Amino acid sequence: MILPMYKYSFLIYHGDYDKFIDDIGEIGVLDVIEKKDEDSEKISEKYDHVKQVNNTLKFLLKRNVKQKKQDSKNGKEIYEKIVELRNEQEEKLQQLNSLQKEISLVRPWGDFSVNDIEKLKEQGVNIRFFVCSSKKYDEEWEKQYPVRVIGKQTGNIYFVLIEKGEETIELDGAEEVKSPERPLSELEHYEKKLEEDIRNIEKEFDNHAANSIKALEKYRDELWMDCEYEKVIKNTDKEADEKIMILEGWVPEKKSKELEKYLENNKILFLKSKPDPEKEKVPILLKNNKFTKKFEVLGNFYSLPKYNELDLTPFFAPFYMLFFGFCLGDAGYGILLGIAGLFLRGRVKEELKNIMMLVFYLGLSTIVFGIISGTFFGVNLYETNLGVYASLKGYMKAYDTDINQQLFNLSLVLGGIQIVLGLFLKAINESIQMGWKYSLSTVGWLVLIIGGGALYVFSYFSLFSLEVINIMLYILLGVSGLFIFLLNHPKRNIFVNFGAGIWNTYNMATGLLGDLLSYIRLFALGISSAILGYVFNTIAVSMSGNIPVLSVIIMVVILVIGHSINLFMSGIGSFVHPLRLTFVEFYKNSGFAGGGKQYSPFRKIK
Repeated sequence: MILPMYKYSFLIYHGDYDKFIDDIGEIGVLDVIEKKDEDSEKISEKYDHVKQVNNTLKFLLKRNVKQKKQDSKNGKEIYEKIVELRNEQEEKLQQLNSLQKEISLVRPWGDFSVNDIEKLKEQGVNIRFFVCSSKKYDEEWEKQYPVRVIGKQTGNIYFVLIEKGEETIELDGAEEVKSPERPLSELEHYEKKLEEDIRNIEKEFDNHAANSIKALEKYRDELWMDCEYEKVIKNTDKEADEKIMILEGWVPEKKSKELEKYLENNKILFLKSKPDPEKEKVPILLKNNKFTKKFEVLGNFYSLPKYNELDLTPFFAPFYMLFFGFCLGDAGYGILLGIAGLFLRGRVKEELKNIMMLVFYLGLSTIVFGIISGTFFGVNLYETNLGVYASLKGYMKAYDTDINQQLFNLSLVLGGIQIVLGLFLKAINESIQMGWKYSLSTVGWLVLIIGGGALYVFSYFSLFSLEVINIMLYILLGVSGLFIFLLNHPKRNIFVNFGAGIWNTYNMATGLLGDLLSYIRLFALGISSAILGYVFNTIAVSMSGNIPVLSVIIMVVILVIGHSINLFMSGIGSFVHPLRLTFVEFYKNSGFAGGGKQYSPFRKIK
């Protein structure tokens, strides 16, 4: 759910304003309303600088060097030094890369003196360099001409031709190349020097990682607070010859008591009002239960909701969990994910714990669907003699069906349920944002879809006579038709509404069918994961051979590698495609608009 927000406007005497800002930062609940001006870009540049300092910190922390007891240091100087070192390292790495390419070209020619070659040239002796493939090289050249082979490498022969005076010799099949500008010994000397310089820079990085982290953190925090204070000042209006300072911001309802207590104790004049979502960009702060909160990170991939619409996280969370399990669909893989989620939860930073629990939940869903589909590390349990699966297979065979057909049907059923839920939420959103009259068209479609499904069930199980069902059908078509064609917009005349209803009917009929068929991908991905697991099992058994101990080792290696690849590839698909179904099919049918701004209060770093 979206927590209610209040808009606060403060009027403060200029002499008390600095203390007021400090106190507000200590309380840390006010999201300052930003006013775009020419200085906004300058503040953004300062925030970018903070990010750069933070990235430098991350760079040092990744080195996994044990931190020592650190003295007070100048964080700005350390940061500038590290930036200088990183630029120097990047430059030397580029030089080393170019040098190594040059060495690879010179190495076949060995070491030589460039000066000697120049002296010979001055005396009329010209040394030409050639490269020729081993197949095209003619050994007669060595008898006919002053040719000397220098080296052989990667199927090529490197040789020189010595010419005197004005003579020019042509060698068919050989490619003349430019003579090396520097000898191999010189290049290798520079290579060692560059490698030593890079190692020294790495040592300096390790030294900073051990001794400078605290200073850099302090520098980063100071920069951040300077940016935050400057943002507050820039968004402060000055009235009465700059004697009165006016600041506006948003505070969640549940956090307003602490702020108001401070304001009353310090006799600060303020105004409090409810937001107008149509005119104001109200920040969003979500509050969900322990289960649903784990899925907020997925919703943030798309967008936060607007202030005056529903938070869809509680509604898509269980479906996403089911869909992931459906796509991966292997109980063995689910066990691995569940164990990994629980194991890593206690070993990651606080902000990543929810993600690890999300992995655990997705693992549980995969186990459930693996049991339903009868897949365990690629083994089809319905083809084994296990009692439950043998009985189920026989039961389904009696009704001329199998587990794959049932999974196909289940994917469509789950898709239909989510689409209908989306339409329910769309009707609620329309009622909240515009009034219940604007939701009648969506209600008409709900009546038609749910009522049509109910009539089908009544007819299939013969719960009512055909005459009664026909009467129900006419009533259903009449009520839904009234809402869809005549009452779809309260401010338009009946003829415009009828035309709009026809167009809406075409869009809904084609759109709902396409959306429903999209959910078949759940079944397809689950089948592909099971087939790949089966293929790797078959390969492992067929390629292991008959050597007693070695066969088992080979089979285990193939199984581990194969199932790791399958888990990785199928895991990506199982993560992405349920997101697509959520953000495209579900969000569209629920009328989700999005575009909300994250609640980000001004607070001091403690």
